[in-house]
Amino acid sequence: MIPTASPHLPHPNSTDSGDTVSHPHPLPRWILAPAALAVSALALSGCTGGFEQTATAKDDSIVVALTGEPSSLDPLFDTNLNALNIFYDVFNQLTTIDDKGNVVPSLATEWSADEALTTWTFTLRDDATFQDGSPVTASDVVFTYETTMANPQANLAGYMTTIDSVEATSDTEVVFHLNTPYAPFDRQVTLVPILPKAVYEADPKGFASAPIGSGPYEVEKWQKGDSIVLTRNDDYFGEAGDYERIEFRFVLDETTRANSLQSGDLDIALLGASQVEAVRRADNVDIVDQQSNRVLYLGFNGSAGPLADQDVRKAADLAIDRTAISDDLMNGAVEPTGQLVAKVTFGYNDAIPATTYDPEAATELLEKSGYDGTPIVLSYPTTGLPQIDQLAQATAGYLEKVGFTVDLDGQEAGTYSSNWFAGQLPGAFIYAFAPSVMDADLPLGMLTRTGGQGYFSNSEIDDLLVKEIAEPDADTRAEMLGRISEIVAENTYYSPLFIDTYTYGSAAGLSWTPRPDGFFIFN
Repeated sequence: MIPTASPHLPHPNSTDSGDTVSHPHPLPRWILAPAALAVSALALSGCTGGFEQTATAKDDSIVVALTGEPSSLDPLFDTNLNALNIFYDVFNQLTTIDDKGNVVPSLATEWSADEALTTWTFTLRDDATFQDGSPVTASDVVFTYETTMANPQANLAGYMTTIDSVEATSDTEVVFHLNTPYAPFDRQVTLVPILPKAVYEADPKGFASAPIGSGPYEVEKWQKGDSIVLTRNDDYFGEAGDYERIEFRFVLDETTRANSLQSGDLDIALLGASQVEAVRRADNVDIVDQQSNRVLYLGFNGSAGPLADQDVRKAADLAIDRTAISDDLMNGAVEPTGQLVAKVTFGYNDAIPATTYDPEAATELLEKSGYDGTPIVLSYPTTGLPQIDQLAQATAGYLEKVGFTVDLDGQEAGTYSSNWFAGQLPGAFIYAFAPSVMDADLPLGMLTRTGGQGYFSNSEIDDLLVKEIAEPDADTRAEMLGRISEIVAENTYYSPLFIDTYTYGSAAGLSWTPRPDGFFIFN
């Protein structure tokens, strides 16, 4: 049986958005209850485009459920999945990634790096235009990067830490000067939508609700609280959009999404684990599974307090029964893992097993550490991750079973994301990382580098990150990335939990292949 946590008041230092959650119910009741499921892979999930995804509908429009509403349509500030599903139909990046994981042209037709991997030159195509008819030029690229890097509030800036400067050497050539060698920089630029300089400068606030990009679709309207409608850009320079019209509806509740699929009001929707079997029985809906690039993890603020002790962190890691949670809570839709990198991502280390549940060893370690019962705040976003309320409750229950005192701290997803970025989560925390560049440098660089999003410092990791990013040989680089995951496991800097699987319902007969990054891209 999966234990449930006893209710505690939120920690006084936590950010309380009014959504602190406790579930003092026995297992059968809370495991069967519908949970809000809104997949928004993190701020750092980025999109690369290009994985095979085809769709055919009975007419020239499609209705797709998003699991939440974007906070902004300005790519600088909202880097969560629901916003990215809009951005990567509306904007282009310099490069994109194809269905084999290879970097291929988008706005750039070719690119090269110097021997030191610190100077990268991109040549732009000369026929790309924004949706207002103006040409896409090198000055727009420079503007996008410089504006992002200069804004301390821009979440997108997290992808640009290696950039020292960027310059336009002609209308169709952009040169990036990096502060460090960076082998996968051509992948990194797939994360940055290019903005039209003139339009953005004229009205940055207006751009956040009515953006203009160069992509295959343009924003027709954003009815806040309800939907965003895109229409096909018939002047698009690349492959035409699959549909004349796409309506993205904000449907946060998984039961509503499931019911709307069965009634025909939705064509495609992400399903929660508790809804899959009911939807599978419907004649008019197909079930489609895709193991993702997303890893759910338990993080630790080890900068002070009990979690600064590795024995305490290891006790927490050993205390969680990943198999039981996967089987009983997630209906087998997640795979237990022992690292922050998913199988589909370059740099995955297949020699690292998932942690084996061992409550006796966890109790012994906790006693050895001298842990005195100081409450551990367990923070989590109340939407955005599968069965998140129940997952947080189960995690807290397992921790309490071996002797921890846990305060549950559920936060509104946007607030939580901001606190995560700012390093203001006070104890343990549940989150996820999904690097759509399919390269382990992104999650490991951001989560384990000194001064990054983690709460620890390890000189060997820092050294490996410097070396791998300058290593041109793929096998050697993969070994270095794998070693970083081993160090994380050896020190229990994180407690990786699961590789997620995205399960969708789609209208019967709709020819549609989901992507491992969870994005809806229709061209």
